[in-house]
Amino acid sequence: MHVWADNSVIKQLQVHSVNITPIEAELMAIHTGLIPVMEIDNIYDMTVITNSIAVAKKILESKVNPLQNMFIPLASAVKTFLSKDGRNNIHF
Repeated sequence: MHVWADNSVIKQLQVHSVNITPIEAELMAIHTGLIPVMEIDNIYDMTVITNSIAVAKKILESKVNPLQNMFIPLASAVKTFLSKDGRNNIHF
């Protein structure tokens, strides 16, 4: 995962894991990238590029899912980021 600001890479994140599904990997990448970026004060607009709509579907299933444990803190952080400043946006 690469984090860009002003047309240059400011962070390159890499996570190593085994025995996870592609959906879990996608969600982990989004979580690993968004949390530190949302903590940067001068970041107001983020774009997340992903090819996995299945991640959202899997997380939002009505049954309890282990992926929800990763999603709930991320959703809380996103809510905080978006309410911190009226300029803050996240695009998927």
